Amino acid sequence: MLGSGDSTHIVKLRGLPFSTTVEDVLDFLNGVNVINGKEGVHLTEVRPGRPSGECFVEVQSQEDIEEALKKDKENMGKRYIEVFSTDRQDMEWALNAMRQNENGFGGIPNLSDDMGIVKLRGLPFGCSKEEIIQFFNGLPVAPDGVHLLSDHTGRASGEAFVHFTDKASAQEALSRDREKIGHRYIEVFLSSADEVRSYSARMEDGFRSSRGYRPTPYDRGDRFPGGRFGARGRGGYGSSGYGGGRGGFRSRGGGGGGGGGGSCHSVHMRGLPFKASPQDIAYFFKPIRPVNINILYDNSGRPSGEADVEFECHEDAMRAMRRDKNNMDHRYIELFLNSSPGGSAGFKPNRSFRNY
Repeated sequence: MLGSGDSTHIVKLRGLPFSTTVEDVLDFLNGVNVINGKEGVHLTEVRPGRPSGECFVEVQSQEDIEEALKKDKENMGKRYIEVFSTDRQDMEWALNAMRQNENGFGGIPNLSDDMGIVKLRGLPFGCSKEEIIQFFNGLPVAPDGVHLLSDHTGRASGEAFVHFTDKASAQEALSRDREKIGHRYIEVFLSSADEVRSYSARMEDGFRSSRGYRPTPYDRGDRFPGGRFGARGRGGYGSSGYGGGRGGFRSRGGGGGGGGGGSCHSVHMRGLPFKASPQDIAYFFKPIRPVNINILYDNSGRPSGEADVEFECHEDAMRAMRRDKNNMDHRYIELFLNSSPGGSAGFKPNRSFRNY
């Protein structure tokens, strides 16, 4: 998919009209040497058929990056385009996220009760099937045996089913529990063909509709009383819940102005579009990877436009603050830091349920 595997000279364009084509990008970057022409331009989507307004372009040299940066704030049609220098990690993160949305569950070929099946939780947003196969390096993953799961909005949930050729391999796969993909601890559980079929049936019955499903009390993740909204935060993305043991999830209390409290390295967001999902928030901070995202809801259960986002370390939280006053859709987002260099992260890899 990439124009050149060893290119390290990459520019990012933001603010593109949704009708933008690869040819439009090449015309805009007239005079810039793009590697392999059209193959060096990567338009991204937040979901299939919904352009993100961003693209990545692989160019030949640092001089080409400087030439591209001269076009910052120039217009494409009636839109002015922001041009940045970026790196391969940022590009591959975005492209992996897009491929995950394109190549989600996609049916259950050749499912057998003789297979060994495990379920993964806590996958990084943008994690690819290839990364999961590498995670189980040495174990016989069945052909087309990795199935990335979606939440009720159709977005990546951070979970996956993995099929092995035999049940003994699935038992051995449990030894990888708590190992990492990137900076994320991955939880590994035994599953079954019945659980996979049940998930598939829900998908076929429209489980991914905009209305979703009726949450159980544990799913709702009721917040401690006394927060700004006196209400709830739904932990839609994360590598660990808080409290409640394996069966429950309880978000942290406190949701107002400057952050969510506690000792973790977090950033409080204000001004979110009400339709913003945890994956939208993760995409907003890319390539920095949150370890937990709690969207805050008011007393009536509606999104409040605020969220607490936790990071693995103070340095990541500081990097995330560079996104202050950046836009999500047409809303500019205010960020408030709740982290200090000497603080200890509140994230602990216990076996808590995560509500995606």
